[in-house]
Amino acid sequence: MNFDFINGATAKELEQFRSVCNQLLSRTYIVRTLYRPGKGRVNNPDYTFLSLHYEAVQEYLSLLDWDLRKDDLNGYFYVINTDEANRCNLNKKETAMLLALRMIYEENQERLGLEQDAICTVRDVLEKVVTDYAILPAKPNMDEVKRALTLLENHAIIQRMDGKFNQSSCKFSILPTVLAAVSSEKLNDVVTALRKEDDVDEETEEDSVD
Repeated sequence: MNFDFINGATAKELEQFRSVCNQLLSRTYIVRTLYRPGKGRVNNPDYTFLSLHYEAVQEYLSLLDWDLRKDDLNGYFYVINTDEANRCNLNKKETAMLLALRMIYEENQERLGLEQDAICTVRDVLEKVVTDYAILPAKPNMDEVKRALTLLENHAIIQRMDGKFNQSSCKFSILPTVLAAVSSEKLNDVVTALRKEDDVDEETEEDSVD
């Protein structure tokens, strides 16, 4: 590894270097802009730092078996473990909500501005999950919704703007990172698989009643 940056960096730069690496390892993504109450969307200084020192961070993370990648068009950096370890495993309802977010983002993609965020509410997501896309047969309870959306926010897939995740009126933005979390190729396959599981569950319940 080339340690030129680390050897010549100031104490402030080294602190931001550590912070950026920790964020990538814990949250997977770093986005170009962030929502701040009263200010709207503002530039993310960590994204700017990564843009300037991409190679240095990439080389360091590669020593830990992490591959740093970037999507300049949509404005985010992300990491993938080269050993396919440290995956975030979602349960069925969490997966369904992630898929709904991906679909909502795709529906709004043509109308998105430079910030690349799609704005929606918890109510919008639940309608997509149960009614529009019929990914799940019934609406999850609000504790499950809160748990799922909090997990996705912790991994920089969404960012809450107003309200709480257990409120149907809660407003949040779907970040462009959802494109990397669920590729177009996988989207339809996973939705189909979830629907088949529901069909099997329903048939099992009917057999039990018989």
